[in-house]
Amino acid sequence: MSARAAALALGGGLVAGVVMSFGQTVAPEPIAPLFNSAAPVVALAAAVALAGRGALTHVLFGASAGPLAMVGYYATTHLRGFGVSLQMVAFWSVAGVVSGAAMGLAVWALRRRAAPAWRVPAAALFPGVAIGEAAHGLVRISDTTPAAYWAGLALLGAVILAWLARSFLDTTLQRTLAVGFTAAAAAALFVLYGVA
Repeated sequence: MSARAAALALGGGLVAGVVMSFGQTVAPEPIAPLFNSAAPVVALAAAVALAGRGALTHVLFGASAGPLAMVGYYATTHLRGFGVSLQMVAFWSVAGVVSGAAMGLAVWALRRRAAPAWRVPAAALFPGVAIGEAAHGLVRISDTTPAAYWAGLALLGAVILAWLARSFLDTTLQRTLAVGFTAAAAAALFVLYGVA
């Protein structure tokens, strides 16, 4: 991996945060949640992790994406005159490290065709996040956010799961297990959002 690729990947995290800050105030209502939800940041971690070569660099790049996006987001938000809570910065940065590291490992497992014990949960990770967050949006906040966005996010999660299962999993058992892992991840995220 070149220094240029690393700089582009990491710089992309910062830029994504800046875009999120502006997107929250200028995006059309149907896509406004895109700029204030976790699934896009987890997808960003996957994209940044692609700059890695081995398992460790995939994890490190993935883990850096969320915090860099939060730096870009909160710095821009502050410079735009909006209030910023250090507690929220810390919470979302830690969440970004944890989810980004997991996403980096998932990207590595799928790219390197690791053993099925790694690939099955890897294929389920992002779909679980997307579907779990969509369930939260539909059940808990659809009165203040567009339900169509959340339904679209759930559909996207299901489509990505189908594509990953077809592309990276070899047997019906592996694909079935990936569906189960996705459901478990979605349920865990839904519960977590309920207590956070």
